[in-house]
Amino acid sequence: MFKSPGQRNLIAVEFCSNSLRLLQLAGNTTQPVVQAAYALSGVNWNSQQANVDEGTVRRLRDALRGGGFSGRACALALPSKSVLTECIEVPTLSAEELKETVAWTAVDRLGGERDELVAGHIAIRIGTLGATRSEVLLIAARRAAVNKAIALLNSAGLEPRRAELGAMAALRMAWNQTKAPALGTTYAFLNLESDHATLAVLNHYGLLFHRAFAWESSADINPSAIPMAGAEDESHAWRWRQVAEEILLCLRHVERRAGGAWPEAMLLSGAFADEPGIATAVRSVCGAETRLLQNDQIVDWSKVDRPAGPITAWNTAVAIALPCETTTAARTERKVA
Repeated sequence: MFKSPGQRNLIAVEFCSNSLRLLQLAGNTTQPVVQAAYALSGVNWNSQQANVDEGTVRRLRDALRGGGFSGRACALALPSKSVLTECIEVPTLSAEELKETVAWTAVDRLGGERDELVAGHIAIRIGTLGATRSEVLLIAARRAAVNKAIALLNSAGLEPRRAELGAMAALRMAWNQTKAPALGTTYAFLNLESDHATLAVLNHYGLLFHRAFAWESSADINPSAIPMAGAEDESHAWRWRQVAEEILLCLRHVERRAGGAWPEAMLLSGAFADEPGIATAVRSVCGAETRLLQNDQIVDWSKVDRPAGPITAWNTAVAIALPCETTTAARTERKVA
């Protein structure tokens, strides 16, 4: 159905709460160029449904045919609401024993049988590491949710080669930004989806802290009752009070566990990263400079028309579309299934 000879780059498919983002790169690993990008809004995708939505399949096929995509091979990313992420303490174990412990912890958290889940982990670089117990980030999902996404893509003629958590893909791209001296020794990453936020604290050695949580705009709060310093977007900053205060609690937790780990800057990513007021709220409440994680500094968009909306909304799609060899520094963060 699609052109397939000589396909060099996977088609990235990001599953969002009510949409799909498709992106494919061309060029080489040092100068990647966006070959095609397309957003399908109002997608009826539900991991709990038994059957694939035929209307979504037709729209996806049409987008692939007419959007400049080539080949069938793809990589997919799931939204945060479909994947469990949790920091857990474990004894000092061998690699195989740790894998078993993580798998059974996923069963305990999500329920069901072990073969119904897929699970992995990432080491946390502070806290109890090096003592009799260590800390890891558990990443787990129900196999049915992964298979449902795969089934939708198969129905549209695609062949998934890799699946991962979208927020972790964007985090991987942010981690590669540690090469920029302006970010300082320790920095934070905040990925904002429509209904979930992911906060991570990192340094040159890896992940120091991670937390994903549901959020909503504080639209019903009286803004006059919430003082917020800073002039830029100040009139909107109060809407982000809930998120900013949650971040502040997390940063205080990290600082208590590892002194000197307060981030000097925070990279904002996701569809809501440049919403009016978010940067002001985080800067005012948490005392960290805020910057957008701009994927147009990593890939060239000049060959296509940029999709409507913020470019930061495409960070996850860009991250999973980038060739694996360009992100080897954080390879262990990649796979969910």
